[in-house]
Amino acid sequence: MRTNDATGTRWRSYGGAWHSLWPAMVVVLAAAVSGCSGGDAPERSGAPGLSLPTGQSSASDKPMSQHRLDKLADFLEEARFLDRVGARFELRDVQYTSSTDAFAEFLDFGTPPDDSGGSLIATTQDNWAHASRIFISWDLADLVDSFPLGEGAVAIKAQDQFPRKSYPAFVLYPDGEVKPLRVREQRPLEADSHILQINPMSVLDPMGTHEVSAGQWASDVAAGEIFPIAGSPAGDVWQDVPGREGEVMTVAGYRRGVGDGVWRFETSPDSVDAWRRTDVTLPLGPKPIWRYADVSPHAVGPGHLQAIAMAHAWEDMPRYLWELWRTNDEKTFSRVPLPWERMPFGGMAFAPDGALLLAEVMGPDTYCDALVCNRAGRIWRLAPGGTELKLLSDAPRLFGPFYAVGIHFSGGLIVARTGLRTIALSEDGSTWTKVTPG
Repeated sequence: MRTNDATGTRWRSYGGAWHSLWPAMVVVLAAAVSGCSGGDAPERSGAPGLSLPTGQSSASDKPMSQHRLDKLADFLEEARFLDRVGARFELRDVQYTSSTDAFAEFLDFGTPPDDSGGSLIATTQDNWAHASRIFISWDLADLVDSFPLGEGAVAIKAQDQFPRKSYPAFVLYPDGEVKPLRVREQRPLEADSHILQINPMSVLDPMGTHEVSAGQWASDVAAGEIFPIAGSPAGDVWQDVPGREGEVMTVAGYRRGVGDGVWRFETSPDSVDAWRRTDVTLPLGPKPIWRYADVSPHAVGPGHLQAIAMAHAWEDMPRYLWELWRTNDEKTFSRVPLPWERMPFGGMAFAPDGALLLAEVMGPDTYCDALVCNRAGRIWRLAPGGTELKLLSDAPRLFGPFYAVGIHFSGGLIVARTGLRTIALSEDGSTWTKVTPG
């Protein structure tokens, strides 16, 4: 299971096994879902711009066999390319790689026994004015993972559990073109490459059967290729952070066994030719780490601002924030007093002025035993250098699935989940624009 530490949210798109299992759960439990209205999105079979190269482009790379190319072509013939996202689809995840480049994942719960539903991946390069969309039914593949490559391109990996069947990964472009995804040898970052937000092998090779680079990966979008970046450190990637002057950061997070426990991160200029490691001691005290730091969602802000949410999550329940820690100089973390003993937590993000926005998840504080368990939420603001949280009365009202409702930082934007199909975007944390992905 992968955790998006920027929000503390577990979801499939960034390699998480938890959300990959969701479609299989839906097939079993979908009869309990109500309100699934018909599939009103026009569709067409086959890829509109399928580009299947033969052979290999580098002597050092393994060739892509004709068998795999044929297998991908057959898969794409069974998938459906939609002209729009119908009313029955529910937004599961949306991530930006710039203010205009983004991809989104949707689920169609289906109507048993005739319609088993499926997953839909949509991608855009102009903030959803135009998009390409591929629908993969759960009859074809019940595990569908994806991650953004940049410039609106998205890598997709589909598998079926029963019987076990895996399809070659491919790239979907915002103009509808499709290419096989190629994994290349390690090399330095190139000028026209994009640093990936995740280690893609968590999606492409979740069982770890192949050697996995522990550092960062990049993409050559035009070629449909990904490759490990030579000399790069492990950790969650932060880039396009306002006030960081193009700095790229990787956050490895809390490291036990290093002194009394440290918070580790590494920074580099855009070229990522060299990295500077920093270990900051966290005065955590004798508290049980499993309870209040089971996960450590974090946020990176302008200058030398960072925040850590000491949080815990029980299965199928909201994530709880126990303690909030902040640093203004990346030398010392201090604890911020909170008005609650614990708060159902929906993530956090820094605004460009240094204010920290935190999302509170509302609704029942109980085990979520329904297939769909949506909750509302609201946003609090912690002023730069301040210690008192204030409710943002003019912020968008949050709403969505209990594991996804909240806010996160993505592609230089603060993204707020406002509905089953909608989000709100902000560059400054005070002015918001409503957007309907897909």
